[in-house]
Amino acid sequence: MLAEGLKGGVAVAVVSMLFAVIGLSPSLTWVPELPLIAAAVLIPMAIIGVAGFRAGAQTRLVWAGALAGSLGGAIGGLVGGFAYVFFGKPTLNVAVGLVAGALGGAAIGTAGALLSRQAARRQIGSGTRT
Repeated sequence: MLAEGLKGGVAVAVVSMLFAVIGLSPSLTWVPELPLIAAAVLIPMAIIGVAGFRAGAQTRLVWAGALAGSLGGAIGGLVGGFAYVFFGKPTLNVAVGLVAGALGGAAIGTAGALLSRQAARRQIGSGTRT
């Protein structure tokens, strides 16, 4: 369960660094902002959702998905906050990234775990009778 959160967190951290460099570098101001923001939000959400799904599927517990999502979100938010500080933004971004990542990750991880329960029910219910 924690392994899923850790793997998701590392993946989100890499994505956060990538989007921070693309979005905050003065030499890359030509990159369109709307698709960049959309990708910077949706890709981490998908990664954390998958981590929550996998943790929920492995343990059959919703809180496991919430914990995995929270861990992954906190790691990604922390790295994202440090990336902002690296580019000259206020250090408050580190704390905000950590807290927002943990809370948002918990919510998304919970949703992923709930989806894993739905998928398990469908798989059990779709068995053929002989």
